[in-house]
Amino acid sequence: MSTRRYDIDWLRVIAMLGVFLLHCSRFFDDEPWHVKAAVEQQSEILPIVRGLLLWVWLMEIFFLVSGFATRFALQRRSWDKYLIERAKRLLIPLYTVGLFILIPPQLYFELYTHGQITGTFWENLPDYYRSLPEAIFSRPDLRFPEGLVPYTFSGHLWFLQLLFLVSLVTLPALLYLKSERGKRLIDRLAGWSNRRGGIFLFAIPLIFIRVGLMWMPEYSERTWAEFLWYACYFIFGFILADDERFTEAVKENGWIGLALWFGLFLSVGSVLIFVLGYEPDGGQGFSTLFVIYQVCYSLVSWGAMVCILSLAARYLSFTNRLLQYSNEAVLPFYLLHQTVILIVGWYILPRGADALASILIIALISFPSILLLYEIFIRHIPFMRFLFGMAPQKK
Repeated sequence: MSTRRYDIDWLRVIAMLGVFLLHCSRFFDDEPWHVKAAVEQQSEILPIVRGLLLWVWLMEIFFLVSGFATRFALQRRSWDKYLIERAKRLLIPLYTVGLFILIPPQLYFELYTHGQITGTFWENLPDYYRSLPEAIFSRPDLRFPEGLVPYTFSGHLWFLQLLFLVSLVTLPALLYLKSERGKRLIDRLAGWSNRRGGIFLFAIPLIFIRVGLMWMPEYSERTWAEFLWYACYFIFGFILADDERFTEAVKENGWIGLALWFGLFLSVGSVLIFVLGYEPDGGQGFSTLFVIYQVCYSLVSWGAMVCILSLAARYLSFTNRLLQYSNEAVLPFYLLHQTVILIVGWYILPRGADALASILIIALISFPSILLLYEIFIRHIPFMRFLFGMAPQKK
């Protein structure tokens, strides 16, 4: 299967817009973040709405789409050239513009708003650069998967770290799936998925990961549980790209996916959290409520994915100039967006507007600012394209 999937390209662009809107709203929820609005501006409902509409599928779809792209990449190049391409696309932005330009403002906002430093950004910037060698190479918590790519505070660029590690660690499995035995396995999976509801068998490994690993008291972000969760979605994307029967299966089961997505989230999730008082953030240990929640979350996440893939396959299998422009701009936009949003929000929040108005203002200022930076400083400059993980511009 070698035909380009424009629906997958559209999903990458739509997911990027979702991440942009999510980060514009992070000032105003009641959960920790780099910069927060005043308490009276924060909303307890916002995380619930965002969790239903975005959180259960948003970053997962980036890994799934990357798995799709990897399937086609390994058709065109050898595994070693594939890894070189991954390093150029992910690690070069991480260790150049990320480390030296995009992360310092984010770390300053994080430390300043939490009372850990004083003074202006420019006064603290030399300390940031002086601390880099120790922060990168002498970390006491250097561990896998978070520490395999040594890096100080990563902000939103954790995604580049994790995607590179997932691409590296899953490569033997992907090469197996390319072999004759692997193709026979995918053929069987496609046959099962072609039956009514068979596509939801993919939720089984997701359930095992969440139930088996996310009960530990020390669970937090960027751990083995999260690594394997996203690695599963990456491999799923690789598999789904290999056989048209998977596309037909998601089309036929889109409504079931929608029912799982909204039905389980609103019913089981609401009962667990609001009636039984379950705290889903981890650290409560293994219990019956924990198992029910993690099974529910896995089914909601995969149900949302099936629904979204179904809609994309039905209505987004086309290309135009907007898609061509947006698809090329996704990675630079991702690299720039959170830093720009934080800078804009830093100046908007003291004006005291209500949450919805502030989110709109931040979005309306940040979005064109990011595109302007991309157009002026990145898109047409070969060296900057290289630093932002882009391919050379076609003549």
